[in-house]
Amino acid sequence: MTVELRRSSSPGETERLGAALAMRLAPGMLVTLDGDLGAGKTCFVRGLARGLGADPAEVSSPTFVLEHRYADAGGGTVLVHIDAYRIRSAHDLASIGWDELMASGDSVIAVEWPSRIAPALPDHRVEVRIRHAGEDVREIEIEDIHPSSRATHCATCGTALPSGGDARFCSDRCRMGDLGRWFRGDYAIGRPIEEDDLHGDAWRPGGPEGRGR
Repeated sequence: MTVELRRSSSPGETERLGAALAMRLAPGMLVTLDGDLGAGKTCFVRGLARGLGADPAEVSSPTFVLEHRYADAGGGTVLVHIDAYRIRSAHDLASIGWDELMASGDSVIAVEWPSRIAPALPDHRVEVRIRHAGEDVREIEIEDIHPSSRATHCATCGTALPSGGDARFCSDRCRMGDLGRWFRGDYAIGRPIEEDDLHGDAWRPGGPEGRGR
């Protein structure tokens, strides 16, 4: 695993860090973004869009529609931006074509609130964690997670997994079973949902996310 720690003192710096990361990503790579409301997750995604050749001005939080897709100048989708906050079931996840996205390898995928769909995340991904470090300062931790860090047995049934693979489950049945337990609440999520998080103003320019880094 490779970990980088960066500091940003402005939205422009956060966007530049996102753009720099994008230039190192291959199509099909998944980037997760963790951070409090207003930390600057969407600003970082604007940088990803810029680095991938899409228009960063088109990027906005997909809180109420679950996902946005952004294309480069040639019209091909290069970035899929997902907000997992409102995903409540495997059906919700299927409705955005999650399995197809994972299988296609055509676009970089950025997921906010990844803890909501933790069992469905691939082992090889880039995790971006953004923390407030002062009024105008953000600490941005970027970690490259490799398949070699996974367990060697199926997370559901314990069956041994082939060496050199990148799966955490031995079958789709085990994967979906684990996801179902997650949505039933058998696993704890570190941060509870708060009423303020669901308030529409929080995602408008001038609201916390609009002022984020």
